[in-house]
Amino acid sequence: MKNKFKMSGFSSSEELVDELSEKLASLLKDAIETRGRACMAVSGGSTPKKLFEKLSTFDLDWAKVTITLVDERWVDVNSSQSNEFLVKESLLQNQAQNAKFISLKNEMIMGEEALLITRNRLKSVDKLDVVVLGMGGDAHTASFFPNMEELEDVLNAKESCCSSTASVEPYSRITLSRSFLLSAERLILHIEGENKKKVFDVAFQSDDYKNMPIISMMRQEKPLMEVYYA
Repeated sequence: MKNKFKMSGFSSSEELVDELSEKLASLLKDAIETRGRACMAVSGGSTPKKLFEKLSTFDLDWAKVTITLVDERWVDVNSSQSNEFLVKESLLQNQAQNAKFISLKNEMIMGEEALLITRNRLKSVDKLDVVVLGMGGDAHTASFFPNMEELEDVLNAKESCCSSTASVEPYSRITLSRSFLLSAERLILHIEGENKKKVFDVAFQSDDYKNMPIISMMRQEKPLMEVYYA
């Protein structure tokens, strides 16, 4: 199966952040005008921090926007390792402080009980308007890690989210399933740095999704993966 994507390249991180933040704000505004509400799922890690900070300054009807995470580390939400902590510190600020946030983390120890709680929370999401993925140097995306035991489960699950085991600490994660991510109207991958570009280029030419899980998100025409790279 041929891998598919659309690439937008930028000479600097600042140019990328300016362009992508405007794009995301426009997509959210369009969804609000069309449906009366908008929902976006975002990734954690260090790459999107500046993007979140810029997006938070846009003048939108943020009270009609729901934000959730693509995946989460099973740590305290006040931990610096928490994606929720990053979103609350960087995105749910300024104009965006009135947006609704759906946490993937709950008080249960990771297990079926925890998944049921989070799946019930996600039932309030009638539609994902936009998903912003990241990618690690090992070609993982969301919490789809190379050769992990649960990989086939999260790639084929019909449920909204699944548990997964990372190859780096903290190991325990929760992730939106591939089917839920691909239900979005727009699918965006945000990567920066030469090393990640090299990894992406290798993945594009490969069909080894078990070793390079990012491949699993570029095998469909709709939504077409839109890559923003600096």
